[in-house]
Amino acid sequence: NIVRVVMTFEEDFDTSKVDGFELVRSCAINEVEDHKITVVGPDIDEVEPGSVMNLGVLVEVYGKSFQPDFEPVIERKFHEFINKAEGIMHTGQRDIIRVRINKSAFEAGFRMKHYGEILYAKVKSEYEKVVDKCQVTIFTDPAQCKELRAAANVKYDERDARLANLTDESVDQFYTCILCQAFSPSHVCIVTPERLGLCGAVSWLDAKATNELDPTGPCQIVTKERVIDERVGAYEDVNEAVREYSHGALEQVTLYSILEDPMTSCGCFEC
Repeated sequence: NIVRVVMTFEEDFDTSKVDGFELVRSCAINEVEDHKITVVGPDIDEVEPGSVMNLGVLVEVYGKSFQPDFEPVIERKFHEFINKAEGIMHTGQRDIIRVRINKSAFEAGFRMKHYGEILYAKVKSEYEKVVDKCQVTIFTDPAQCKELRAAANVKYDERDARLANLTDESVDQFYTCILCQAFSPSHVCIVTPERLGLCGAVSWLDAKATNELDPTGPCQIVTKERVIDERVGAYEDVNEAVREYSHGALEQVTLYSILEDPMTSCGCFEC
C-alpha cells in the first residue's frame, strides 16, 4: 500500500536534502569478507522518528568472472531488491535516491543491518555465477556520506565517459529494458548508445552487460535492420520489440521524437 508507506513512515532518506549514494565496487579477493555487514553512523532507532537521514550504500564484490561493466547493472537492481521488503520504499539510483521505512517495519525490528542483509542475499543469489564474495557497508554518518558521494560521482562520470565515442550509427543492435515493469507493467525502454533508459541509470553498455549476465532477463537484443524513418528513429525491428515486451500495449515508437510516438514513461524517471 504505497499511500500507507508514504504517510506513516518512521525514517526518510532523501538525497535531494542530504548526501547519499549507491555504489557497487569490484575488489580483489583479499579486500572482501563475505557476508560482512557494517553500519557506519546512527541507526534508525537512534534518531527522532520522521528524521531525514543520510544514506550511503557501498557493496563490494569479488568474483573470478566479475567484470567492472557489471557494477552498474547490480546497482540498478537495488531498486527491485529493496522494494521487495514489506514496509520499505525505494526510488531512484546513483546519488539520486529516496528510501522510506514504514513504522510497521520499524516496529517489527527492521534496522539498517537488515537493509544490508537484503542486498547481500540478493546479490549473492541472483549473481552467483560471477559474485563469489560480497560485503555491504551502510553509511548514515553525514560527513562520510558527503565525502563518499563525491567519490561515487567520480566513478559515475568515468562510466559515462566510456559512452562518449559511441553513437547509434556505430552499433548494430539496441536493447530493451523492462526493469521497471514491477511498477509499470506495460513499460519498455529501447536503450541505444545515445539514449539512456528513461531512469537515467541504464546505458547501452549497462544493457549489454545485463544481457551477458542474464540472456533471458530484462535486456534483450533488438536489431536495427529495417528502417522506417531514420530522421525520427523509427524501425520495424524496434516496433516489433515494443509490441512484444509491452504485451501489446504499445504498437510503435520513435527514438528521437517526444511528439511522434514517444516511448512510455512515468513520474519517477530522471532522463
